[in-house]
Amino acid sequence: MSLECLNERSGGCDGVIEYRESLSGTGTAIPRCDKHWDEALDRDEALRYRYPHNAPSDFDPAYAGESWDGE
Repeated sequence: MSLECLNERSGGCDGVIEYRESLSGTGTAIPRCDKHWDEALDRDEALRYRYPHNAPSDFDPAYAGESWDGE
């Protein structure tokens, strides 16, 4: 049985297709080619940079009455 890249319909697959762990943390194995895996890693890195887990050093909860951790 040959694997099909999850992003095959968008075209441009390149490299080896293999199961790779989901970046969402569900533990689901998703078949992706090398190219689309690299693109997924880039998107994930950009999202984590834009929405970091910890508050930036200049974050002031009193500024807008909000908290970083959602509580």
